[in-house]
Amino acid sequence: MKMKLLPLFLLLLTGGWLAGTSTYAQSTRKQTGLKKGANISLNIADAKKQPPCTFFNVGLLSSYPDLNGFSLNVVSSLNHYDSKGLQLSGLVNITGIDAGGVHVAGLANISGRNSYGLTLGGLVNVSGHTTRGLAISALGNISGGNMSGMGVSGLLNVSNGKMSGLQVAGLANVTRKEQRGFALAGALNLTADTLRGAQTALLMNIVGKTSRGVQLAALSNLAVGNSGLQLSAANYTETNKGLQLGLINFAACTHRGWQVGLLNMSNDSISTHQLGLFNLNPHTHIQMVAGAGNLNIASLSARFKNRFSYTEIGGGFYPLGVDREFSLSAFYRMGLFCKPFRRVELAADAGFYHIEALNNKQDADCPERLYAFQPRINLTYYPNRKFGIFAAGGYSWTRYYNRNRTFDHQPTLEAGFVLF
Repeated sequence: MKMKLLPLFLLLLTGGWLAGTSTYAQSTRKQTGLKKGANISLNIADAKKQPPCTFFNVGLLSSYPDLNGFSLNVVSSLNHYDSKGLQLSGLVNITGIDAGGVHVAGLANISGRNSYGLTLGGLVNVSGHTTRGLAISALGNISGGNMSGMGVSGLLNVSNGKMSGLQVAGLANVTRKEQRGFALAGALNLTADTLRGAQTALLMNIVGKTSRGVQLAALSNLAVGNSGLQLSAANYTETNKGLQLGLINFAACTHRGWQVGLLNMSNDSISTHQLGLFNLNPHTHIQMVAGAGNLNIASLSARFKNRFSYTEIGGGFYPLGVDREFSLSAFYRMGLFCKPFRRVELAADAGFYHIEALNNKQDADCPERLYAFQPRINLTYYPNRKFGIFAAGGYSWTRYYNRNRTFDHQPTLEAGFVLF
């Protein structure tokens, strides 16, 4: 609502001078695109030129055809055609066609077509087509076409065309077409077309077509197609040909792309490359494993099997010695497997165990918690497709968290069954 009221406020402030700005594209040197306004100023101009060119302007508020020099006004400056040089106003600078040089206003700088050079507005900078150079404002820099160079705004940088260079916004950078260069936003970077540069935001980056650059966000990255790097807590793309690096990665289709994270999900089972704690795709086979052994007296876990690898997470009861009570354990395993025979599966894995000692912590030699590392070799026989019997053997090292010391080490044996 505030952004909608701002143009109306500026229109009233300048006495209707903006009424003809929409016709700048059809304007020529013989047709004025802006209505004449009040002129309370001192002008030094060349009247022989058509339109007359002002070299020096000082006053309260002014209205003149062209500026090629210096202008200083307490309230506003209205330039019907082009402005070149230094233009200073307490509230508003308005240029009907092209504004080049340095333009400083307490509220807004507005150009009907292009803006070049340094533009410093207390609230907004607006150009009907192209913005090039350095644009700084408290609320927003808005360009009807391309924006290039450096744009710094407290809230928004908006380009209806392409955006390139460096764009910094407290809230968001929004580009309708292609983005090149670097965009930094406090909340959101949005590119409706293609990204060929880098996006960095505290919350989210969004690309409407293909990201061929870098998306870096604390919360999430979204792109219809990813051919570059997505780095965030959560990454989403329809087609992944690049690298997704995050806690959660999702790709509807992966063409030789990579997913590295805690949870990787893809609808493509053939060409996807997944490296993480949990990797899910249409060919992922989820099994339930129940076992018992000399270390985990009883355990229950879920196994996620892909083409040649699997991950497993579970928990159980872990004794710390015959003279102590049972402790609880949570474990994670990662392994590789093969099938030398149709019903026989051979696997090797490595597991990390976190052990909560519970009441055993009353023993001075036993801390509240420990960890263990266990490599194993597994052999599983499947009488049918839904049920298997396994035996596993390996070695276990149990260590202290707060000391560089081993609490216990011994061989480990386990047997049980596999469902589904």
